[in-house]
This record gives sequence, C-alpha cells and structure tokens, in this order.
Amino acid sequence: MKPASLLFALASLLSLSAIAQPSTEVYLFDLKANGETISVSNPINVSANPGRYDNQPSFSQKTGELFFVSQDATPQIDIFIYNPARGTKINFSDNASNEYSPTLTPDGKHISCIREVDGTQLLWKFPIRKGEPVIVVPDLVIGYHAWRDDNTLVSFVLGEPQTLQISNLSAKTNTIVASNIGRSIHNIPGSQLISFLQNREGQPALIQSLDTETAKIETICEAMADSQDMAWTPDGKIIMGQGSKLFTWSASTKAWIEIAELASTFQLKGITRLAVGPKGDKLAVVVNE
Repeated sequence: MKPASLLFALASLLSLSAIAQPSTEVYLFDLKANGETISVSNPINVSANPGRYDNQPSFSQKTGELFFVSQDATPQIDIFIYNPARGTKINFSDNASNEYSPTLTPDGKHISCIREVDGTQLLWKFPIRKGEPVIVVPDLVIGYHAWRDDNTLVSFVLGEPQTLQISNLSAKTNTIVASNIGRSIHNIPGSQLISFLQNREGQPALIQSLDTETAKIETICEAMADSQDMAWTPDGKIIMGQGSKLFTWSASTKAWIEIAELASTFQLKGITRLAVGPKGDKLAVVVNE
C-alpha cells in the first residue's frame, strides 16, 4: 500500500471509531482531596447532548476551562469550551471539519487537536484568539497526544501496532519508543516526564513514564484491570475508572483505593475518559448514557 493510501486508511479508521462509539456525556465534578482521601460531588452535565458522542475532555492549565468534543445531528464533531466559573460553553471550532482530542499547547495560545480535512486526519493547532489553524505534524496519523514543551510532542500513532512516538518539531523527526500502547498519554505533574499505558496480553496494562530526552521508560504501577483511561492530580495521584467506580493510586499507598461509586450515588455508569483541573478541584468524567 502506498504511504498516502495508508494514511487515508488509518485516518478513516480513527474517524469511524469515534462516530461509532456509544452515546456518551461529559460530567464535571467538584474534586476534594484530604491527604490520601479523595471525594467527588456536585456533578454537572456540561455536554448535555443526549444520544450523541461527547468525549475527550481536557483542561486549560492556564484558565481552568474545560475542552471537550461534541457531536451534532449532522454528525459534525466540534471542540467546545466550558467555563466552570460562569457555567457557560461555546463552540470553539465550529467549522465544516471534524475535530478530536483538544489539548492546550504549552504557550497557552493554541488548542491542538486531531482535525479531519478531505478524509485525512492530522494534528493541527488553532489559535485561541485570531488566526488560521496550521498542521503540526504532517506525516503521522495521530490519535492522541501530549506536549512535553513547545518543540516536543509525544503521540499515540495509529498503525499495526499502534506506537508511541516522540516528535521533535524543529528537527522534523519522529522516533518510535514503544508499541501496543493505550490511548491515555499525560504530563506527569512536578516532573518533565510523560505517562502512557503499555498494554499486555491477558494482564492489566502498565502505567509507565517516558523521559523524552533519553527515551528511558520506567514502570509506575499496574493499571486497573479492563481500564485504559486515567488522569493525574496536581500532587501526583492517579485516578482511574472501572465500570461505575473511581479509584486512586499514589506512590505512598502503592494500591488502588476506591473513592466513589457513581451508579448508586449519581446514577452514572460506564466511566471512560477522565481529566483533572489545574488546581485539583475539578474532575471531568465521561460516562455512557
């Protein structure tokens, strides 16, 4: 298969996988931590879009605003921004293309995202204020990503198998450092490291750290069984969901501790993606309808 055909095929798979997922909603909880004890309360359905795909939350580390994608009846997928302080949301991208995986860039001036144009999906960045979007990495079909700094990007790259790659934007190089990985890629608070999930056959995935300068990989802990989404709190705890339950892990406890059961308390279930606000006082949770 020619490279261009391969890019198109992989991009199509990414697009179809997002549209074909079950109907989901994005809820925003208050998050409170007292030592090793964490609690959630006051859920707000910020997507409020029944019967459609609402997903992929992430927070602005600058303003605390929540980014997520939401599907309309066409079915167009756009980036929305929710302001927790005001309780308002806007359609940020609002154009003819589909966008996924919105992430604030390190300079705080752009939202990077996967954008589908003419059947091909690439990583772009949109200016938050004014200006035209530009392609960030023209030669990779990226599903999910995290910024190490303005010049260094770590990405889940679609393929067989899917790979973890470090992109040096100024040098225009892409380096494969792991394969058969999960979709959850995050900056580790208080460090220069990136976390990712290393899948294992017949066993829970490993949550691992990556040093982008040396490509050194170390294991942090074993993930929850049958879970692939996680988030970091500012003080270095990990939160994961399993079914309708939320769990936390810390370096001091070295164990998964249940912190909430959303089905019995809030009638919510099917937890997938998670995101924690920059102050550690908000938790975004994606659930099935």
